[in-house]
Amino acid sequence: MSVSARLRAQAQQRLATSLYRNARSRALFTQAGVALKESRVSFRQFFSWSSPVSSGLRSLKYVLVALLRLPLGRSVRLSYGYTGEDRLIESLLKPLVTHNGFYVEVGCNEPRFISNTFLLYRRGWRGICIDANEKLIRKFGRIRPRDQAVCAFVSHEPEPLTYLEFSNNVLSTADPQYVPQYLAQGEEIERTRQVQPRTLTAILQECHAPARFDLLTIDAEEFDLSVLESLDFAAYRPRLVMVEAEDFDPLHPLQHPISTFLLARNYRFKGSILKNLYFLDEAA
Repeated sequence: MSVSARLRAQAQQRLATSLYRNARSRALFTQAGVALKESRVSFRQFFSWSSPVSSGLRSLKYVLVALLRLPLGRSVRLSYGYTGEDRLIESLLKPLVTHNGFYVEVGCNEPRFISNTFLLYRRGWRGICIDANEKLIRKFGRIRPRDQAVCAFVSHEPEPLTYLEFSNNVLSTADPQYVPQYLAQGEEIERTRQVQPRTLTAILQECHAPARFDLLTIDAEEFDLSVLESLDFAAYRPRLVMVEAEDFDPLHPLQHPISTFLLARNYRFKGSILKNLYFLDEAA
């Protein structure tokens, strides 16, 4: 090691020791690092020459949002998930501030509103976002131009299905079980169409996904287990799997079919919040 490199390493070590002396200084230093990174990558993540004015303003907005957090510190902790899922994902993965990770989101719905991955996207992550709703996928092209947005219905079953798009798009489904309940609640069907299911493995191959990636999140309205069954875990290995299970019983967490499926593939059940289950790769 050269003299200059050794001096630089010693200076970095002394700085780290000072900044990480206690929990408070560590939290402030990390928060500042996150805010600075969000502002630095904002134009890279959001700007697009296809719509330079709107994407430029959007980029600038997120620069300002990031910089605003510097003086406010932990008083402002953003979450875009429906019930803070993105914050829990961050806690489980514990990514370095400098890490630009990769995610796959099945049933991504909106690119920003109640999104499990938008917070990660703001921090420089990229990935593959999959939904059967064509309108929502077009939104991804505008708001998250660095993601690969794929319009597809994911399942391990090859037979065509009837896909119902509701006015409340989070309820759109190919499972007729809950349709009468939704209609009784006043929801309206905007569109009905036939969809040909695709396996998650085929989509990841088409999009040249890395064999190992950070996060797989699934919200597929009663097809969540089928999505898992459509993935070849020998070819693709997410470090963290977050999957929705409407019928999950917290008193018997390991007896659910999704738990059984992932435990058999060497994932460890980390816990659940409401109807979302979290599993970490044992080998990670």
